[in-house]
Amino acid sequence: GIKADIDLQTGEVMLDFGDSYFETGSSKLNGDMKAILEKAMPVYAKSLFGNNKVKDKISAVEIVGFASPTYKGKYVDPNSSAKKDKQALKYNMDLSYQRAKSIFNHIIDDKSMEFDHQKDMFPVMKVSGRSFLEVMKVKNVPQGKDFCAINDCKKSQRVIIRFGMDGKK
Repeated sequence: GIKADIDLQTGEVMLDFGDSYFETGSSKLNGDMKAILEKAMPVYAKSLFGNNKVKDKISAVEIVGFASPTYKGKYVDPNSSAKKDKQALKYNMDLSYQRAKSIFNHIIDDKSMEFDHQKDMFPVMKVSGRSFLEVMKVKNVPQGKDFCAINDCKKSQRVIIRFGMDGKK
């Protein structure tokens, strides 16, 4: 009952929160997002740490937040070095990190969640934000048209949970 995309090459899991994603400019989890995490994380932890062939090779479980390539209602070119675009990048980098951190906080909060292998994940967990970098292919937008109407900004607002493995054992 969990919607997620799994990259079979990297093991990255992108949780699909559907329309229940963070409010614009917010990192506060809503009830639907919490419910999705409460379903997904026990399954994810069991698949990694419940497998004797895999568990000792896990070197990291990273929660990576992303934000849309917009700032103050306007598209931001990620390749631009203009001062206003750098300001947008800084803002969205912080927002994407705060979003990933709020998911991390919910996962480790014993009052919110308790599941098998939860404590196995703690020592290897990381949190990072990527803003709108490496997020999406952008279609050209005619003058006066809404960027997000032509480019699906919701797809760029996502969280990826990925694991890293080292070569030991």
